[in-house]
Amino acid sequence: MDPFFTEKQRLFRQEVRAFAKKELTPFAEAAEETETFPMELWKILGQSGYLGIRFPEEYGGMGEGLVSYCIFIEEMNRVSAGLTAGIGLQAGMATLPVYLFGNEDQRQQWLVPAIRGEKVSAFALTEPGAGSDAANIACTAKREGDDYVINGTKLFITNGGIADFVVVAAKTDPSKGVKGITLLVVEKGTSGFAVVRKLRKMATRGSETAELSFKDCRVPGRNRLGQEGVGFVNLMKSLNEGRLSCAASALGIAHSAFNEALNYAKRRKAFGKSIGALGAIQSYLANMSMDIEAGRLLTYNGAWMADQEQEYTKEASWAKLYTSEMVQRVANKAVQVFGGYGFIRDYAVERHYREARLWEIVEGTSEIQRLIIARNLGLK
Repeated sequence: MDPFFTEKQRLFRQEVRAFAKKELTPFAEAAEETETFPMELWKILGQSGYLGIRFPEEYGGMGEGLVSYCIFIEEMNRVSAGLTAGIGLQAGMATLPVYLFGNEDQRQQWLVPAIRGEKVSAFALTEPGAGSDAANIACTAKREGDDYVINGTKLFITNGGIADFVVVAAKTDPSKGVKGITLLVVEKGTSGFAVVRKLRKMATRGSETAELSFKDCRVPGRNRLGQEGVGFVNLMKSLNEGRLSCAASALGIAHSAFNEALNYAKRRKAFGKSIGALGAIQSYLANMSMDIEAGRLLTYNGAWMADQEQEYTKEASWAKLYTSEMVQRVANKAVQVFGGYGFIRDYAVERHYREARLWEIVEGTSEIQRLIIARNLGLK
């Protein structure tokens, strides 16, 4: 028996796998080609309830834990990493701060319609000069009476160009460093808030990524999530979940690439037999299967610990670091198994090869993950 999954979660995996195949497949190819997220998909997702996996039933959610959320992300990524990038953000990082740190009015205003798929959300932390070094953000939010006036630029924001509201990390007191960061919600149409440009990406093109600007953007004080100056601490709580979400994403892509390669090896003939009978190909596939299983154990161990309310910062970084490097090895060998066909866009492994490169960068680079792990080993 698998130690991480209940019978309910095993059935949930089957349900999500069927849903992803049915509902994502019709949109996936066109979304990649046009680099546009299909807005009609939000309604389908809202009706499914999957956008609320992590949230209580009173808000329209499922009330499930991080293990179930990672199952959802993994299975959706098997079909489309591009679409899932935007969907996963809506179901996690972009709405989680509203639930964790917002008051009841804020949850009703933003969380509930996001779960229903009626509003699209985004999370704005990264800037042109601050990525992994989140504490070094330059975006400011100056208090003026009952309002905050935001100035700054945010970069690489998933859903940024299509979002109805954005959770923005800004410094309300730059002199205090990380203790001066506050989270604020900025709604679409707010004066001074603009989408500068849509960014064209190497992969995950089915999600929309944008650069955002805030120029004397005035938002009411009631849009603040939590207390002033505790945004960085709150972000760290969300980022651990985000790292496990990245691990699950990499796992889904790796599974898909492996299955494509395995099936191709069984049917492709060379030298009078299937190439799956060749020692070199068998070695590739054996290593790929082992790599994926190791990544699965790391990912769901971290998610299980989170659900048990145990400290899991190190485990989240283990999972994120390992799977982000593992998926590149798997995708690389999948292309090798396909040979020349693996270089052609008609085959999914070509897309998986490009998709695999993302995960070493987002939600803290591999270098940052190693630093976090070292610090959790007592190395300062």
